[in-house]
Amino acid sequence: MNAARSEFAKLAAREPIPLTRGALVIAKEEYPGLDVDHYLERLNALASRAEPTVRDGADTVERIQLLSDFLFNAQGFAGNREEYSDPRNSFLNEVIERRLGIPITLSVIYLEIGRRLGLNLYGVSFPAHFLVKAVDERGELIIDPFNGGTILNLEDLNERLAQIYGRPVPLDPAMLRAVGSRHILVRMLRNLKNIYMTAGDSSRTLAALDRILMLDARAAEELLERAMLYERLECFKAALDDYQGFLSQAPEHRGAERARESVMRLMAQVARIN
Repeated sequence: MNAARSEFAKLAAREPIPLTRGALVIAKEEYPGLDVDHYLERLNALASRAEPTVRDGADTVERIQLLSDFLFNAQGFAGNREEYSDPRNSFLNEVIERRLGIPITLSVIYLEIGRRLGLNLYGVSFPAHFLVKAVDERGELIIDPFNGGTILNLEDLNERLAQIYGRPVPLDPAMLRAVGSRHILVRMLRNLKNIYMTAGDSSRTLAALDRILMLDARAAEELLERAMLYERLECFKAALDDYQGFLSQAPEHRGAERARESVMRLMAQVARIN
């Protein structure tokens, strides 16, 4: 296990996990020389620059608008629409440097700057597009950092769902539930996993799967995906262990029958090797 993976394993064992440090350690596997504390200080400096402006807001709505103006106008952070699948959009150090990201990494920056300024902010794992919500005594505001910090109303959210699913879908309150650091980091790694799977990059796909399972040992889909990847890489004992773990966790899963067939085949394969 490399140094970055070991560092991530230690963070994954903590509760709660420090969000920005976790996100930066994800990036450290790709950038071994990355100085995590340097980028944490960069975020602190951004918050310090934003503070005189944001504190002048009369209420939460104004402070959110001022924070959005600071980040997306004054500082130039933006959603990378032209190269959405560029892995750099998923690495927090690159997002800080390039001022370009995808919904989840821009949301992490929004959360961390806003929280440093006293705003009560939470991540929202909305389908296909991560969001942020601000909470105060009057209720909740849903914010879209990928689109310049736009505040979304119920009609906007329903339109988003119709675009995602290709038909009207009722807004389930669970879609706007606040999620913690562990969930956010898993979703970041799933983005990377999907990018690398599409590119056929087995080693980076495996690295993403390993870290997802460090965060959530019961992530059945990823356990099955890792088993299948290990089998393709001819790591038969590791594949067998993952298939068996998957079946013990999710015996009724749609992939269970295929996994059982794989277990029988791999048991014979491992026995021949040994």
